[in-house]
Amino acid sequence: MLLNGRTPLGWKQLIHSKGRFAIATSGVAFAVLLIFMQLGFMNMLFDSTVMVHRQLNADIVLLSSTARDFANPGTFPRQRITQALGVAEVLDAEPLYVVAREWIKQSATERGERGQMLILGVRPDFKAFRDAEVTVQQRRLVETGVALFDRGTRGDYTAFLAAIEAGLRPQTELGGRTVTLVGSFQIGSSFGTEGVLVVSDQTFFEFALNRRPSAPSVGLIHVAPGADVEAVAARIRERMGDYPDTVVMTMPRFIEHSKSRIQKESPIAFVFTFGVIIGMIVGTVIVIEILSADVHDHLAEYATFKAMGFTNARLLGIVFEQSIILSVAGFIPGILASFGLYEVVRAALTMPIGMPLDRIALVFALTVGMCVASGAVAMRRVRTADPADVF
Repeated sequence: MLLNGRTPLGWKQLIHSKGRFAIATSGVAFAVLLIFMQLGFMNMLFDSTVMVHRQLNADIVLLSSTARDFANPGTFPRQRITQALGVAEVLDAEPLYVVAREWIKQSATERGERGQMLILGVRPDFKAFRDAEVTVQQRRLVETGVALFDRGTRGDYTAFLAAIEAGLRPQTELGGRTVTLVGSFQIGSSFGTEGVLVVSDQTFFEFALNRRPSAPSVGLIHVAPGADVEAVAARIRERMGDYPDTVVMTMPRFIEHSKSRIQKESPIAFVFTFGVIIGMIVGTVIVIEILSADVHDHLAEYATFKAMGFTNARLLGIVFEQSIILSVAGFIPGILASFGLYEVVRAALTMPIGMPLDRIALVFALTVGMCVASGAVAMRRVRTADPADVF
């Protein structure tokens, strides 16, 4: 077999020792798997941070200037919403109240244990969510003490959900009080909370006794169709004046702001990035050891090539050929294993973890770079070898 008019020596040397080739491939695959999982967990953290954001039906949001994340949004004066309603292009605006409260789990495996749920309180007749499933069921929230339950809540709630769908109105304890579940929808869990409950604004204050209607967490603003949302947001800021307690953002800006804030301020991003670096180091060390051993075993052959007039660059090409083969051979099982583990994580945690094409391209580039760098290190002995010394 010829490759560009020459025998593929790199390939033949790799398969000459099948056991060593299998070990090298396994090492690269493990490094690929580690990198994919670290990047997957890191982006899962970022995406779960804005899951609720993406469900909110608003063109512009008002937010406390001290807000950290959606589970800790802070509060701002409700009169800011009234001021926003004074802008001509604003059709409607309503407060959204947010708080995390302890609840008694009803999952099959954790029944009776305590967890954290994110409670969203809103006026029952206000279209606060993009999901039509939630909007249709909001009318049920007119009754106080009832809630809509998130099917994506972490845990096995099959029996609990069956009871809700059957109209049995199951109950559990939320914030020390009884809550009745009258419907369900889908959002999902996050690192900080088990899931989400949607309640009316009146019910919200039953479960959050320390909160006041005059201090909402988020202001949801609908603008007229065809209006320039950025321009409307600017007019709202102008109308509010220099109040430092409230921030005005378009919805896309709100999502990006929340993601960038956790990326910059959370130590978790650093931890996962460090995990990627460790994965590359592990893979590099394994490939260096394998290729160095292969170069050592064939040092006489390399010396013969040098005596025949082969340059170091041409000999380096053989090792680079081995590096590319190892990167591809290790990448394929690594990404397949990653797809499988992503599915396991998605099912276990009900959190958003996916495999975008840009991540695949990034990890493949890192894998090739790791293997090529390892090959360059392994070739040091060949570059300095003197055929007379070898023989």
